[in-house]
Amino acid sequence: MALKVGIVKSSEVSKWCQFKNAAGEVQAEFKIRGIAYKPFQVAMERAGNQITSKGYDVMATDPTDKLYHELLMDACAAHLIEDWKGVVFAEVVDGKTAETDMPYTAGNASKLFNLGDIGISLWLFIKTEAQKIQEDADMDKAVILGKSLSSTNTKKPMRQKRRTKSNRSNS
Repeated sequence: MALKVGIVKSSEVSKWCQFKNAAGEVQAEFKIRGIAYKPFQVAMERAGNQITSKGYDVMATDPTDKLYHELLMDACAAHLIEDWKGVVFAEVVDGKTAETDMPYTAGNASKLFNLGDIGISLWLFIKTEAQKIQEDADMDKAVILGKSLSSTNTKKPMRQKRRTKSNRSNS
């Protein structure tokens, strides 16, 4: 008898996804990691722990404090995006619009989500795609490894029929 264990060397998955406008035209491409990416999960826990670590004192604020949704977008920017193509920042400088093709960095992605005019739409797209990528990867892993067998028998033993009359005579 032997215990068969499937060892998963890497659960990191990523995929190139196209961000399209309402007309269906590709605007940019993002290489997105699955939502189970451990650094992202750690960042999400830290965002959730912000309230307990800072308390509920709304009278005192720190200039470095961020809103909860900003922390969520920063976690996505730093950990779910692995790379991108076709992202251009358009900024008005001296009355003229300057367009710059920006490489992916966590800082640029944070700027895209938090300061961009379609930042929330992009964040939702990245998060949704990351969930789909992870679901597909988890299904593939389940097919490859197969369903694990239970180590204990969870079925209840069949009960024996009870005798309806006792052996004792009724006197």
